[in-house]
Amino acid sequence: HCNYWHDALHFSLSTNWRINAYTPYVLPFLSSPWLWYHQHCVGHHVYTNVPHKDPDLAHFAPFMREHQSIRWRPAHAYQALWWNYSLMWSVATGVGLNLRNAIRAIVKMNFNNVVPCQKPNMLGMASLIGGRVLYVYVAYVWPFQVFSSGKAALWALVANAVFSVCFMVNTQINHLVGPCSHATSTNFYKSQVLTAQDFGHGSTFCFYFSGGLNYQIEHHLFPCINHCHLPALAPGVKRICEKYNVPYNYASGYRAAIKDHFEHK
Repeated sequence: HCNYWHDALHFSLSTNWRINAYTPYVLPFLSSPWLWYHQHCVGHHVYTNVPHKDPDLAHFAPFMREHQSIRWRPAHAYQALWWNYSLMWSVATGVGLNLRNAIRAIVKMNFNNVVPCQKPNMLGMASLIGGRVLYVYVAYVWPFQVFSSGKAALWALVANAVFSVCFMVNTQINHLVGPCSHATSTNFYKSQVLTAQDFGHGSTFCFYFSGGLNYQIEHHLFPCINHCHLPALAPGVKRICEKYNVPYNYASGYRAAIKDHFEHK
C-alpha cells in the first residue's frame, strides 16, 4: 500500500497523471493525500532538514527533540528511553499522520506551523474529512463490530502499532542521522545529497521492506522516478559525488542505519 501510494503522490506510479492523482484516494489509510502533498512533497522534499521549513523535523516536538532547531522542553529529557520511542513510533501514523496532523491542518491551514496549506474546495474538503472518518471506522470501529474483543484489539491496536513502527523505522533512518541532520548547502542538489542517507544497497530485504527508500539520496534527487529504477541510478550518483568531493552517506544495512539514528544529535 505504501509503495503505490508514495509513488503516485510523487507522480511516478504511472505516465498517466490521472492514475497518479486519483489512486491515492482509493485507500487513504497512511495519511490524507492532500495533507501528504503539503507535508512531504512540498515541505520535506524542498526543504530537507532545513530548520523551521522541513515539517518532518517537528513531528513529535512536544515529546521528542530530533533536531537542534526544536526548542528544548522538559519532556525531552526522557526521549532516549525505550518506552518513549516505542510509544511515539507506535502511534505516529494512526494518531499523528491520520488524525492529529489532519485536524490541525484543517483548522490552521498549515502543517506543523511551517508549511502553508492551500485551502481545498468543497469537494476536496469533503474528501479530506471523509477519508479520515473512513480510516477511523475501518481501523478502530469495524473490528469491534465483527470480531471478539481480543481479536478486535489485535486488529485495531497491535496491527496499527506494528505498521506505524515499520513506517517510522523506514523514514527516520534516512535523514535524522549523524552526517545528515544538520548538513547544509546553498546548492539545492548538493543539499539533497548531504541531508540523506542510503543503506543496504543490493539487499533484497532492505529494498522491499523499505519500498525502495533505502535509496534515499537517489529518491531526493529524482523524486518523480519510480522507486524500482533507483538502484540503477545509485552507481552513477555515487561516482558523481566522488568526482566533486560530495559526501555520499551510506550505511551497510538496517542495523547500522538504526544505530546511526539513535546516536545522532
